Amino acid sequence: MLKVYVMSNKQQFLVVLALVAGLALIWFLKQDPAINQLNGVLKTDVELQAYPYQFHALKVENGIATLSSPRSPEVSVLHFFNIAKPNLDTNNPDSPAMIAAQKELAHVQEKAGKLAKAQPGIQEVRWEIDRSWYASHGLIVE
Repeated sequence: MLKVYVMSNKQQFLVVLALVAGLALIWFLKQDPAINQLNGVLKTDVELQAYPYQFHALKVENGIATLSSPRSPEVSVLHFFNIAKPNLDTNNPDSPAMIAAQKELAHVQEKAGKLAKAQPGIQEVRWEIDRSWYASHGLIVE
């Protein structure tokens, strides 16, 4: 015979509360203070925040900060601009508007790198293509 155990509302509440508390604890323990501090610095920069792509720290290890980037040999900058600056005419890569957009991207990425290097303990910055950002915009980067 099959025996069914029914939990009371109070028992159900305690189980859900325990699960939420456990997940919150796991999330808290996985936080890296160096990454959080660096991301905080990047978020306080007005120029970086005004740019359509938000640079962020992925990893800080042995004096090397790995920052996200929309630029990579794997992805044409035209794909990035089609997403980040949809009003930009990307048909002519040599147009003054495209050249200005590329210079602006290089400038904000350089600024993000300089801000990272200015943090205690960081001597070098590496860049990693932001696959999740592209995926969230419907472009899979392999």
